[in-house]
Amino acid sequence: MNTKKTTLITSIISLSLTGCFSDEKSIYGICEDHSAICSDIETKGWCKEERSSLIRNRYLQLTKPEDELNLYHSLVNWRKFSKCIETASNIKRRKLKDRDPTKAASFVNSVKEIEKLEQLTQASTLPQLLYYHWAQSGDEVKIDRLLTLDKQDKLQTTELQMMIASYYRKIDRKKAATAHYKALAYLTKDDLDTLDHSVFASLSTYYYQAKKFKLSYIWAQVAVKYGLKANLYSSLTGELQRKGVSLDELDKKADQLFDSIQKLNFQPPK
Repeated sequence: MNTKKTTLITSIISLSLTGCFSDEKSIYGICEDHSAICSDIETKGWCKEERSSLIRNRYLQLTKPEDELNLYHSLVNWRKFSKCIETASNIKRRKLKDRDPTKAASFVNSVKEIEKLEQLTQASTLPQLLYYHWAQSGDEVKIDRLLTLDKQDKLQTTELQMMIASYYRKIDRKKAATAHYKALAYLTKDDLDTLDHSVFASLSTYYYQAKKFKLSYIWAQVAVKYGLKANLYSSLTGELQRKGVSLDELDKKADQLFDSIQKLNFQPPK
């Protein structure tokens, strides 16, 4: 898998899932009632979280086979499971006798299921699936449809705007920043719990490259509050101090920005 595709898939994974199930049956209960959706992905204790999420998706697929959003989540979870079990089963070992046959079989099944679901969803117009298939194949038709929906203001969720930002990240950083701002404006509590905090570092970098050092500093401070390293901090501090800018004032603005994000009332810094 090339670097671009790996990055895009990572982005998809980082964007996609929070709890989608209410009144959940236990994994044990699901497997008792529907053993077929569990028996072909045995892991011998490995990849428990990935397997559990996948079992729930497969169970929902049984009860709501037309649910395209679940099919998207299933694809994402199959890829997470496949990546995990590939590592756990030592698929790349040269000697066949060194491989674990149970986990190896689960890996092979995961590849088959991913291919099956990709074929099943190829013609879907669900925004998440448009992005997924573009990320996998580079299909320009898919991404053009997604961008058209964005221009029509039909992608009003944090998840979808993060996808738009991911697309623009390397080709138009200004549009990527705009999408990041929209993503923050659409935040819900669930989104906040799963938000990729690198968005703050990306915004800091964008404004630094645009020579808007005050904004870059403010976003760098927000990134620090979310546990990220401020790689630009030293150069930003020096640049601003040479210009006679009050860092205390900028720190206050960073605090206000952080609070607005936490309270789901994003107020862009000025």
